Amino acid sequence: MGVGVNRIGKNWPTADRLREVLIYEYGREDRFKVFVNDVGLSVQDVPGTTTQANTTLLSAGDIALHFTIAEGKRPPRLPGIILKVNGKAVGRPMMFGLDEDDEIPLKLAKRVYGGVELTGVEDFVTADWGGVLENSKVFQEARTYIKGQVLAGLKETHARDLSLQKARLQKQINHRLQQLPEFRRRYAEEALNRILKRFYGESEDRVATIADVALDAMEHDAYWAVLDRINTLSQGDVSSFAESLEDFGFVELATIGNQASRRRQFLDYLDQLIHNPKTLEKDAHKALETNLWVLGRQYSVMSSNATLRKVIEAYSEKKISGTRAAKRPDLLLSQDFGDTYLLIEFKRPSHDITRDDVAQAEKYRDDLYSRLSSTARIDIMMIGRGRVASLDPRQLVNSVSIYSYASIISAARTELDWLIASLSRN
Repeated sequence: MGVGVNRIGKNWPTADRLREVLIYEYGREDRFKVFVNDVGLSVQDVPGTTTQANTTLLSAGDIALHFTIAEGKRPPRLPGIILKVNGKAVGRPMMFGLDEDDEIPLKLAKRVYGGVELTGVEDFVTADWGGVLENSKVFQEARTYIKGQVLAGLKETHARDLSLQKARLQKQINHRLQQLPEFRRRYAEEALNRILKRFYGESEDRVATIADVALDAMEHDAYWAVLDRINTLSQGDVSSFAESLEDFGFVELATIGNQASRRRQFLDYLDQLIHNPKTLEKDAHKALETNLWVLGRQYSVMSSNATLRKVIEAYSEKKISGTRAAKRPDLLLSQDFGDTYLLIEFKRPSHDITRDDVAQAEKYRDDLYSRLSSTARIDIMMIGRGRVASLDPRQLVNSVSIYSYASIISAARTELDWLIASLSRN
């Protein structure tokens, strides 16, 4: 077939373009051959990276493999590798396990187009030549060899494509990476490389969005990337695995130090709130309810969940209503991981706690016991400006304690200062 100009003034397709179109339709036919300008169609006519490999296997004998990893937006029709035994095709094109490999995206595996020929053995082919006996030693040996060769080609092509894709996204990625602390950037790079690999073939807008979400997670959670890397290395090299665990320790220390500095700043704001004469019980309650670490390490694991809040609300509605509603106490009931509870009564930061206040708090506790399990233990903490001089703390029962807001903030600040100083010496 030659190339020229037809009668309506348009060019005939070029020989190369015609071969590219015909190869997908007729390149694997056994019954006839197609020639363009006296050159027969071959797998090299598929636009992309072509590989040829020949060897002799122990059980399968001589094997000749040729395949192309197709380029362009459209993958080959009927992708895969056609198996020929002694010149005759066996069934439809096969993936030889590439479609089951987690390292290779399926979209990339479907860009493989080629053929493999075995000579000398036929006993692993089914009687109708529609398939193979997959448990035969011949096929298993051939499958392992074919998959290894194609996998190597795919990884090389895949790495190149990923580099190009990453280069197009690099400006955006670099901008986001600069916002991460330096110790996180290496892990962020590794995670992004895995994302690019996982979503190979997707539109760049979608990949960019996914990368943004991942970077958001890493930006706000230092452990995300480190634990992801630890998981990846846990089954691999012992030295690299140990190194990744060491990195977790560095992230842990950095995170603790950063949290301590933020908490120190929070205490400064809390101090302002407490010294404001307009601050009421409910204001102090709101500030401390989700920050029980201020009260001390032993209380930091306690929480006030929705159920406990409803217990307090129901109790207050029932016991303190009508004209007394304005004098309703501000109570917080928290629980640890067992059956121990902490009942906190917040007083105004300008109020000194009296013996009558303590007696009333103990009455609240007695009423609440009926709403909890029979094994529950409730400790009482009262917080105000302090206590009146006539109230001797040595006369209080062990389950009742009185604190001033100032003393709580001071103790928390001292502990954080010690922690920050200790971390700075490491």
